[in-house]
Amino acid sequence: MKTKTLVILLIILGLVAGAGALVMHVKSQGGSGSPLNKLILENLPVNDILSIHIKGPEKLVLLTKKSDRWVVENRFQYPADFTKIADFVRKLKQAKIGRQFESTQDTLKRLSLKNPDDKEAGESEKGTQVQLKDESGKLLASLLLGKPRKSGTERSFPDGHYVRLDNDPTVYLIDTHFAHLQNEPSDWLDKTLLKVEAKEVKKVSCLSADGKTTHYTFQRAEKGTDLETDALPPDKKVDKSALNRLARSLSSLSMDDVLDPSDDSVVAELKQSDTLEYHLFNGMIYRVYPGKACADDDPCYLKVEVGYQKPAEAEKTADKEKPAADDKATSGKEARPEKSPEEVKLEAEQLNGRLSPWVYMISKWQHNAFVTDLEDLLEKPDKTDTKKSG
Repeated sequence: MKTKTLVILLIILGLVAGAGALVMHVKSQGGSGSPLNKLILENLPVNDILSIHIKGPEKLVLLTKKSDRWVVENRFQYPADFTKIADFVRKLKQAKIGRQFESTQDTLKRLSLKNPDDKEAGESEKGTQVQLKDESGKLLASLLLGKPRKSGTERSFPDGHYVRLDNDPTVYLIDTHFAHLQNEPSDWLDKTLLKVEAKEVKKVSCLSADGKTTHYTFQRAEKGTDLETDALPPDKKVDKSALNRLARSLSSLSMDDVLDPSDDSVVAELKQSDTLEYHLFNGMIYRVYPGKACADDDPCYLKVEVGYQKPAEAEKTADKEKPAADDKATSGKEARPEKSPEEVKLEAEQLNGRLSPWVYMISKWQHNAFVTDLEDLLEKPDKTDTKKSG
């Protein structure tokens, strides 16, 4: 064999051996003994989690499950948004390790992985501590969320997150991110208040604070008809868009925050203002205390109570209650059975127990829908016609 040929074979053999060693190394990194591609909270007992603490450099969120409901402990124990909590825990449980490395002080500073209680660390160097606890307060998991990882430019979307487990110096890059994790207690409140379809509103009235004076009343003769009133002067017309907005004001009512229930000052002010009453066809009655109009810089408050009055329509025959066979065939699905008066009354009591103890802070655009002045529900005179007539 020629010397040149032997050299070439030796080079090829060396390349093959190097490639084999590289393959073995890669396999060893991703093998069963490697943490890569494994769940970072692999043994987390999700069903045992009854308390979640989310602590940032300045804010603290305390979520606790009491009886069968999650509450925001440090927001007057108001009910929490369970969907948001479930999604957060699911993301933690499913997060996988994509990379790991030992940290240095510079790394912890750069990735914002310092403990939020570290008094010597700058605000930008601190992370968000998440602690999951069981019923007895035992710590089930504790991790520190640092900066999210962006593989592209600063404007690109995050594709991972740098985390530490408790005080472990090891830094992990996981395959999900918590860039939008909220650390204000009010962010975790269940902000949905009511979902009442406008077509279910039979009558809406505005009453004085003492209930002795009715400022206006609009009602429907039956379902599917328009809200009307017969108490207007001949030269006045109803603004249909404003009236429809009033009827829809409970269809997607939500709040931004709740006030301290022990503060009676706002409640007293609301009780001294005009009240709106929404009577539904099924007998449910919603009483809304919107208070006075709120300025741009002032918060808008609202109080809600729920009652029940058995409607006269509840006496109609069972045959009239049932949908026609043709309607059922046309819809392609079974119609929902009407709730009995007893069921509606119980629902009203439960709703009142949930809503009435609180004063809610709502957005201005929602507050503006609760019109207490009849003039705001009427068409404005045409200035052009006024000039002509003059």
